Amino acid sequence: MNRQRNAKNKMPLRLGLACHLAVALMLCAASVAVASQNDGLRVSVSGSKARRGETIEVKIQVHREQDSAKSPVRAVLLRPTAGVENLSLQMVAGQADLYRADIEIPENAPSGLYVVHAWTGELKNPSALGKATFLLGKVVTDFFVANFVDEKRPADDVEEYLKDFRRLGGNFLVAHNLITATKAYYPSKISRTDVVPGSVNDIVELVLSRADRDGIAVLLSVSWDMTRQSHFKDRMGEIKAIMEEMYVLYKHHPSLAGFYSYQEGSGTYYVPYVREFSEHVKSLDANLLAACAPHIDDPLLAGYLSTVEELDIIIYQAGVMASYRTDNRKKYPLRRVKDFCALGAGAKRLQNKIAILHVELFGYLENRPNPDIVAASYDNIYGQILSAATVTDADGISLFSYHAHIYLPSKKYAQVARSRQAVVDGLKAFELIALQVSCEPNRIAVYFPYSDWIIERWPNYFLPALDAFRALGVPADVLPYAPPLEESIYPYYPLHMNQDVLARLLKERTVLVLPNVSGFQQTDSDLIKAFVEQGGVIVAFGPQIPMGRSYERKELFGGDETGGTRTHSAVVVKDAVGDRVEAGSHFALSRIQLPSWTANGARVIATFEDGSAAITLNKYGQGMIVTIIPDAWTAAQHMPELVRETIERAMSSTGVAPLVDIVGTNEKTDMAVGRTPEGFRVAVINHNSGEMEVMLRPLKTLDVRASGWVDLVSRNKLETSTADRSIRVKIPGRGFRALEFRRASAD
Repeated sequence: MNRQRNAKNKMPLRLGLACHLAVALMLCAASVAVASQNDGLRVSVSGSKARRGETIEVKIQVHREQDSAKSPVRAVLLRPTAGVENLSLQMVAGQADLYRADIEIPENAPSGLYVVHAWTGELKNPSALGKATFLLGKVVTDFFVANFVDEKRPADDVEEYLKDFRRLGGNFLVAHNLITATKAYYPSKISRTDVVPGSVNDIVELVLSRADRDGIAVLLSVSWDMTRQSHFKDRMGEIKAIMEEMYVLYKHHPSLAGFYSYQEGSGTYYVPYVREFSEHVKSLDANLLAACAPHIDDPLLAGYLSTVEELDIIIYQAGVMASYRTDNRKKYPLRRVKDFCALGAGAKRLQNKIAILHVELFGYLENRPNPDIVAASYDNIYGQILSAATVTDADGISLFSYHAHIYLPSKKYAQVARSRQAVVDGLKAFELIALQVSCEPNRIAVYFPYSDWIIERWPNYFLPALDAFRALGVPADVLPYAPPLEESIYPYYPLHMNQDVLARLLKERTVLVLPNVSGFQQTDSDLIKAFVEQGGVIVAFGPQIPMGRSYERKELFGGDETGGTRTHSAVVVKDAVGDRVEAGSHFALSRIQLPSWTANGARVIATFEDGSAAITLNKYGQGMIVTIIPDAWTAAQHMPELVRETIERAMSSTGVAPLVDIVGTNEKTDMAVGRTPEGFRVAVINHNSGEMEVMLRPLKTLDVRASGWVDLVSRNKLETSTADRSIRVKIPGRGFRALEFRRASAD
């Protein structure tokens, strides 16, 4: 997302290059100022994520020097989209210099990031200061690009942009590109600039002062000093110094919630940098938020970032529009937004971080409505947002960048209005689906194990498996490997299983899917064995079934290879596990070559035409493993009902059965299902160009006798005359349908 860094480099500067010694002295002075002014005030809140109807308790502890004057403590709350309001502080009886306040969260409270801002001394020059934040609902985030502000009328331009952004439902900002090769857009004493204190061209002050008024929390994007050609080894020092400088200048703003790393990364090499960046954020104030936006083309990066304790917010870049660049012609389909973002949402569950989804509003080549327009087309923007909406348990969405790619070009090109409408329509759909359907994690998840060298598994095996689940109509999450916290330091190999992950998987009763995984290193071998022994359930697709270092495959999976491969033409059901297919049913295969397997104590559900095992079910310890020898995509294409039945059997064994069959989808779809007290809700996204019909069939776990369907968009009841209350619905091309199935008594 650093594609704007060289834009608009045309303003002359009044300040020349300072000598490196002078810069170093200023960096030291900034560090001293931060340390001395930040000591003395600690703010805490009773929860990092709030729910409507509850009360958040705020505590403020003041630590004073013995001979210091006892100045009063004051505090305000930045309420999203509403502005700043005073907090009424009360001293806690019997505890010196401890204050508290309650923040009630009514049912109609606005969503977004709430910032508690406390200080002693003067408002704009506090003697001590502390912050704390909590999240309610979901954030709608934009990247405000500082070097794109109208230089002749900066205040009016910022004002008009924020007004437009709020109309969209925006409530959170990353102030980005604050330093370019040309200048810093604030009165820096480190980077070259023509901005002086108090100037109308101090873009950071403009944004923060108006964000205070409007109730928009802001992260300041921190880079190295781009106005100089400094050595790479010096960049982290510059990043820290610039962060400190910004904090000293702007910490008095209630809207300043933390800092965002301008530097991005796409592999696990990025983790040590993020750790050091985040640690420095916390050195300024332990409650300042640290954020980054990685490219997740290596799934292990998501898992390792989840172990950085000081990191609070991760914006997982989907990279779909960027994959059409001339130097990166991957040309990912729109549905990959969900797959990449689902990695991030899955990873955040380790430490309950804030995971923000990401869509790209810019286009390259064929994805632009006009070669002169940087904005992507309506279909590309709308489809990305729809795909993101089906990611479960996310904390919001980010746009890169509404300010640079929609708001500004719309002043010049009338065609951009269509792209803007895609954002409006997409966010409306996102609010519906994300808040009413995809709120909770799915009970089945594809697990990406640790590996120190085979990253090709993700595009070659895992993405096709995720497409197979789309074709099956089964929404699935993605869970990347996360090492134990004490073994999360690169480049050292993790050796032990993550006990926290094991406990979470068992508690949430998540069924793990292993698609064509050949083997595990010790850390995952121990995890998978313990998971099944203690009651976990696994569905493993071939043709590779994983070996391990701490288990015998023939015992854990209940079968083993007999050696060699065979060409198969059919699968025959031997022992039905449900009522979808009967024993004796045949499913034709297109003469595929697969390893030959034999059962070793496992129950044989289906065989190939030659009698060798095709699907087995093995009980091990308190848990169970289902093994399906064909790969997930082949199985979904040739025997979908048998695979659905097997997955239902696996999920039901955990005590949480699936709620609905979604029949008629293909790989160019996304879907979400959410349980409600009276039934369930379902959303299906159609990324195909033409209309498609799907059947939604409630499963027998629900009492369907007095139930009905409601369209969540129109709120109209939908009639169906089928005994099982199934319904056929048409989904427009590049559109969606969202329905609720509920008992009649709930109307």
